[in-house]
Amino acid sequence: MRKLASIKTVSGIVPIEGRDRIVLALIDGWSVIVKKDEFEIGDKCVYIEIDSVLPEKPEFEFLRNKNFRIKTMKMAGVISQGICFPLGILPPRKDGYAVDEDVTDLIGVRQYEGSMDIESKTTPRSKKKYPSFLLRFSWFRKLVLPKTKPDGFPAFISKTDEIRIQNIPFILEDKREWIATEKVDGQSGSFCLVRRKSFFPFCKGRFEYIVCSRNLRIWEKDNSPYWFVSDKYNIEAVLKNLIGDNPWVAIQGECIAPKVQGNKYRVTEPDLYVFNLIYPSGRMDSLSAKDLCNRNGLKFVPIVATDYILPDTVNVVLDYAHGQSQLGDTLREGIVFRSKDGIHSFKAVDPLFLLKYDE
Repeated sequence: MRKLASIKTVSGIVPIEGRDRIVLALIDGWSVIVKKDEFEIGDKCVYIEIDSVLPEKPEFEFLRNKNFRIKTMKMAGVISQGICFPLGILPPRKDGYAVDEDVTDLIGVRQYEGSMDIESKTTPRSKKKYPSFLLRFSWFRKLVLPKTKPDGFPAFISKTDEIRIQNIPFILEDKREWIATEKVDGQSGSFCLVRRKSFFPFCKGRFEYIVCSRNLRIWEKDNSPYWFVSDKYNIEAVLKNLIGDNPWVAIQGECIAPKVQGNKYRVTEPDLYVFNLIYPSGRMDSLSAKDLCNRNGLKFVPIVATDYILPDTVNVVLDYAHGQSQLGDTLREGIVFRSKDGIHSFKAVDPLFLLKYDE
């Protein structure tokens, strides 16, 4: 779960040229404009990330004209991402608050979801597939019904939300070669095929196909981009080709569409760029996943580099994230970095992209 609000330590204070009342506070890999003398190096603070929406409370009333949303901003010639508060905004606690402690729920912060993230509100099919008397038995339900979270999202895969490099600046010490892929600006979706065991020994079993938005399963076929690309690329059939002897297989990708994120890529119909191919053994490395996807008619996110070695500062990585998209005449949103074994990953979102599109 993403920590939208957490306890951080101020690691540095940088003056802003020509300004006497504000300075830049360095929080992990983030730079945040704060009032001068509000914090000193080593102080704990409450740091709230961009893409957050604060609750409508008196202490946050000054954000009303921004709809209580925290965005990337530029002031006095410097970029500021996030907002910092003294610990005084939190309820007093005898044992205090630990560094990196998640206080998102305590404050009431929620993640901003734009129009592209409006989720399907459909519910599971009401049509019965099994005799009702059999469904009375827990052992039978456990055998035949999907193992899902309450929202219907499959419990065996993670929702897509890469951690930002600013939250893990220590990763810069890892000097292995990383695979860098373009971060596509759309709406993420997951497509899964699950092998279900049959109750009857003489049956070979069946497959269950699952289509999900970023957070929810879309139980019924609808006119969303997710189902459109599912049909366009016949993803269910592709997954049947990929599943082999595994109990399940899943792909995750970014859906772009005419009404998604301002259609920066100028597409005329929804399209899909895969970024994850996942088996029970784990996520496949990007190069192998790209090869398999391409051979099965699926597009993979553009690969920018296969041998990127991390520099010594976050700002250099953010500079690298800035560039032209390979999918259209627009800036790319940023870069996703993955280790060559597919296990580790993080993202660097271009601050200039966020400024241009007021995010």
